[in-house]
Amino acid sequence: MMANRSEDVPLVSVCVISYNHEKFIEAALDGILRQQVAFNVQLVISDDCSSDRTAQIIQKMSGSLGSKMDVEVYYQSQNLGVIANFIFALKKCTGKYIAICEGDDFWTDAEKLASQAVLLEENPELAGSFHRVAVHYEGKPYLTGEYGSAVAPILATKDLISEKSLMHTSSLFFRREALVFPNWYGTMLSGDFALASILSAYGPFKRIDRCMSTYRVHDTGITNSDAYNRDNVSLKIRILTHLNVFHGFRYSSEFESVIQELQAKKERKPGVVKSIRRRLKIGLLFKRVTYWLQRV
Repeated sequence: MMANRSEDVPLVSVCVISYNHEKFIEAALDGILRQQVAFNVQLVISDDCSSDRTAQIIQKMSGSLGSKMDVEVYYQSQNLGVIANFIFALKKCTGKYIAICEGDDFWTDAEKLASQAVLLEENPELAGSFHRVAVHYEGKPYLTGEYGSAVAPILATKDLISEKSLMHTSSLFFRREALVFPNWYGTMLSGDFALASILSAYGPFKRIDRCMSTYRVHDTGITNSDAYNRDNVSLKIRILTHLNVFHGFRYSSEFESVIQELQAKKERKPGVVKSIRRRLKIGLLFKRVTYWLQRV
């Protein structure tokens, strides 16, 4: 039985974090505004002291959003950093379930929240759900992709022990009671890589086999930042090591296997890395030429 929108306690909280997303935030909020639901929704937005017009756009759209859901907007007076701001926003969520849409991504299916809420209401053993996500490369239309289509329909803790995130953040929908913040979580540069694993301690995730959001890849995104890419492999090794402890060493062999694979990548000769990068650039050039030739 689905909860009614008139109830005071929201069934779903939507968590949005933003920082200098003036080009993208309107699309993110519009995707949330278009959701067709029959239950109460809380929208929590935390802008991390943006230096562009992101805050003004949020303020302008708050009225339309407030007509459909309970809106709480927080404008940070100083920059907290992506993880601290993420934790801040998540802690403000009071719904039974939480969905995430970062300010540079957007939802494309008006029934996303309703579909995921029904799935979890009917399956109390699940910690959460996810779905396929389109990948949009800003300014590079010759690149396309999809996130989550090649993974198993059910993902438990052991399945999520990987070199990369198997579920994109914009697709995550989970029980608030499954959410905990280990002490080390706030010190990591990337939050999504660890979040799904932490939540999986409650139960597995189930995929809805529909593409319901878009992940935007752009030059100012966290995964394209110098700090993130400077030693991305070491960051993942630290996170996996912490997660092994978090899960009580029940999956030590699986964690150690992935850590060893990452360690081997770190130790590869620079010449090999440069060779791979050269091949990648050739591959990108081929995709670019093919894209434009198809449009001649």
